[in-house]
Amino acid sequence: MKIFDAPKGDFLSNAAALLYYVFAFFLLWEWLAPLNVYTDTASTGIFVSFIALNFILTYLRVNWLISLVLQLVFVFIALGRLFYEGQPMLEGFRSFAEEFVYNISLIPASSWMEMTSAFRTFLFFVLLSLLVYLLHYWIIVQKRILFFFVMTLVYVTILDTFTEYDAALPVIRIVIAGFFLLGMLNFDRLTGVEKLKVKRYTRLKWTVTLLVFVAASIFAGVAAPKAAPQWEDPVPFLTAYGPLEGLNGSGMKKIGYGTNDQSLGGAFVQDDTPVFTAEAMKRHYWRVETKDVYTGKGWETSQQENELEMTEKNDIGISWYEDGAETEFLSAAVKIEGDYKYNHVIYPLGFSEYFSEEAEGLLINMNNERITPSGIPQGEKVTEYEMNYEYPSYDIDSLTSIKGTEEVSPDMLARYTQLPEIPDRVRELSRSLTEDYDNLYDKTKAIEEYLTGPDFTYNTQDVGVPGENQDYVDQFLFETMQGYCDNFSTSMTVLLRASGIPARWVKGYTEGEYQNTSSETSARTYQVTNNNAHSWVEVYFPGAGWVTFEPTQGFTNPYSFTRNTETETPEEPAPETPEEQPEQPERPDQQPEQEEAASSKQTFNWNFSIGSPGFYTVVALTLFIAAVIYFTRRKWMMLLVLAKYKNRRDEEAFFSAYPALLKQLHRIGYERKEGQTLREFAKTVDYTFSSRDMLHLTNSYEKALYKRDDAKAEWNKVAELWENLIKRTSS
Repeated sequence: MKIFDAPKGDFLSNAAALLYYVFAFFLLWEWLAPLNVYTDTASTGIFVSFIALNFILTYLRVNWLISLVLQLVFVFIALGRLFYEGQPMLEGFRSFAEEFVYNISLIPASSWMEMTSAFRTFLFFVLLSLLVYLLHYWIIVQKRILFFFVMTLVYVTILDTFTEYDAALPVIRIVIAGFFLLGMLNFDRLTGVEKLKVKRYTRLKWTVTLLVFVAASIFAGVAAPKAAPQWEDPVPFLTAYGPLEGLNGSGMKKIGYGTNDQSLGGAFVQDDTPVFTAEAMKRHYWRVETKDVYTGKGWETSQQENELEMTEKNDIGISWYEDGAETEFLSAAVKIEGDYKYNHVIYPLGFSEYFSEEAEGLLINMNNERITPSGIPQGEKVTEYEMNYEYPSYDIDSLTSIKGTEEVSPDMLARYTQLPEIPDRVRELSRSLTEDYDNLYDKTKAIEEYLTGPDFTYNTQDVGVPGENQDYVDQFLFETMQGYCDNFSTSMTVLLRASGIPARWVKGYTEGEYQNTSSETSARTYQVTNNNAHSWVEVYFPGAGWVTFEPTQGFTNPYSFTRNTETETPEEPAPETPEEQPEQPERPDQQPEQEEAASSKQTFNWNFSIGSPGFYTVVALTLFIAAVIYFTRRKWMMLLVLAKYKNRRDEEAFFSAYPALLKQLHRIGYERKEGQTLREFAKTVDYTFSSRDMLHLTNSYEKALYKRDDAKAEWNKVAELWENLIKRTSS
């Protein structure tokens, strides 16, 4: 077995092929580079190294079996570094093998969101390998790169326009690589199609000239004076001419946080007024308050615990999680805009410590978990503060082991399953969605996936308001089926409560718009505006605490749900003696090494929101499939034509099959000129194919055309010739 099949040809040809792969590598790199900026992916260097390895193996023409082994070794080392750090190699491999079998079982059920991060990363590696092969096919075989070049430009310019990614330098790099490849591949295509014999150094002269022109063009473009942007921000420019213009003056609500949720429904106008700026290590939602009483029209707060409690800044006193939850200590800093009219604390789930020189302590409403600073002068507000919090990650196996609510106190169960008199069809829908599951997590996910399914639409304009005798949730679930976060989150909470699952409605803000990342602390800065006002659902799991769920179309849960293959039931491990139990750190600064290790295992957190690795994997896979369909059209269209006419033996078969052959020839570039007879065209085709099959077929077709009674016999004689010609159109 040959390990290497060295590239054949002279030195200049091999050097040109190497340059092709180098520039193709840089084009593909531009698809990965933005992930470090606006997603939680912190390991793109591994993927860049992987595509570099693939291009090297492809250029050296390494035996496919050896190449596959090398790629798999790289992938397993990378997966071990990302997800199984600290485990022996064989143990990590065994863990991945178990995850692989589990994830494969999810594919028939289309349970994509249940797949583990390690398996999704493995699929991403597979996708990158396929993309490298596709680029090799385009460049070396087809001698074309325009499609991928244009798509790369579109990709980075869209990111530059609608996200925080700065594509000024990437566009220059893409243009250099793309123009060079276009010029050189055009040279190869011309010399190949026209069968031109070129002198030894013609390619070198062409290459040098091309590089000079590309360099001159880039220099001129960079140095030339540029007009100011016509649109400061394209999104406001577009919406200025859309259906939102002028609606605010007619009484439509503006989006943003408000305290009155008694009457939900109706459209609203977007509002990009800044609320606060946050520095955080991870993406998460920002809470303000919860509400527990559903009235049929909206939400209110129960009065059973309406007294404020004073608490110290270093001990919030709210129990977010229980012993079964896994958390990571993190910190964040918030700077409130001066014109924000509320004085409450905006905080993440797991909030534990508050740092502010302006406030002496905190006042907490334990009923709705709204927190306000205390000890500040009347009329003033706290504008800057820092906080510590526990960032959760949830193990699916642990959550699915919770079968019921027997461990929930009667008072808590009554409070968070409260419902007014609701229509029977709402309760029936809740029952039908959850009756096939025996645990709280699967029941909750069934309701969440139903609301995020194709039956419902996110809409901020055409949103109904329930009538006097109409239930808000019933109207959304069975009549309008379109709305925004309040519709989705309220409906999920009501459906959960109808199945006896304790749940509450939460208000606050999404993570906001990414601004930059600190080079010193790696903290990410987010700008949060009124447009980021949001509502979602928290479900109580005995033993784990409050768990966030996101039912709104187009939004993604910011917290991680993973399946730990090493998870064991509490009965399996032997009890540890007091001497064997490790000392648990009380503060994050006591164990920085453990914090860093915990963080490294979550550097590649997959989700499918816009800007996430999962989203771009889907986009890239869609583009890849579209490209494969387009560039293999000769093959599959030929097969369609063969399947349609090969076995036909009726009188009209010849008169349909022959035009189909002409059409197939036209697709691959053999166009019958105006005024050219069929025989003249047949001679042209035969000259290219070095045969006389087309002329023989055409003679029989003309006989059948003028002697209709012999059409079937003529077709039977030349059907094999027709089949051979059709097959040659795909080569």
